Amino acid sequence: MWYKKISFPLQLTLFRFVGAPCTLPFLIVYGLPYNVFLVNCLVGLVLLLFGLTDFFDGYLARKYNQTTSYGQVLDPIADKFLLYSTLVALVAVGKLYFLWAIVWIGREFLVMGLRMIAVERDRTIPVSYSGKIKTILQIAALLCVIINPYQYDWNTGFWWNALEASLLVNASIYSIVSLYQYVVLFFESKS
Repeated sequence: MWYKKISFPLQLTLFRFVGAPCTLPFLIVYGLPYNVFLVNCLVGLVLLLFGLTDFFDGYLARKYNQTTSYGQVLDPIADKFLLYSTLVALVAVGKLYFLWAIVWIGREFLVMGLRMIAVERDRTIPVSYSGKIKTILQIAALLCVIINPYQYDWNTGFWWNALEASLLVNASIYSIVSLYQYVVLFFESKS
């Protein structure tokens, strides 16, 4: 069977590639408007599960020498599906201010464009450490946005909203810092 030939890390990538855009927007749009803490936590758990596949697919592929060209192409696309589908759904239900989504999605498009230009010029741009931190912070921020039962109610949920704002700001800062590093790496890469 063809599916038995697919390595476990690639299966994780495919799970995120197909699962994230099919389940997360549905769960967010139909579950979060009720603002029931347990439902919010369950939706957050699903996001966390997909976020963990992002870590483990790369880790396991490197550890067991199972990196493939398919995985290298599909992994960043799956990451973008996870991020974009979550951001759009959160904006749609009013849990996330649209400017956060524009900054994060814009950053992803700029990095993707740099990588495409680099490939056309036979260059490579390695993944930066701050890019990995950015991903962790984005997942943490989105988890907080999803779980926060006191959205926009600073009197009752001061600590929830302060944590959410802090994570959103830090993730955005790391998004911009890692974008800057990718730009520098692009211009420093050999032709």
